[in-house]
Amino acid sequence: MKRRVENLTKFLKYPEAIKRYIYTNNMLERVIKEIRRRTKVIEVFWGKGSLEKVVYLVVRELEERYQSRALIGFKEAREELRSPEEAEIW
Repeated sequence: MKRRVENLTKFLKYPEAIKRYIYTNNMLERVIKEIRRRTKVIEVFWGKGSLEKVVYLVVRELEERYQSRALIGFKEAREELRSPEEAEIW
């Protein structure tokens, strides 16, 4: 039981600047919303493959967009996490 609690609370060891990115699911909700928006305008999918292709293209586009984003606090957190005291997190 103690091990399970430790696994569930592991993110608490991370710096405050990035904790909100770890425990929020806003990005996932955004991806799902975008997939729904894109598939809603298509009346008929000719097969499973066509739906999978649309989902793949939406996720790929969002991934490209998110890769160029600089998240606030990550640069400072990276330096803090690389210190010897925080090495146990990784």
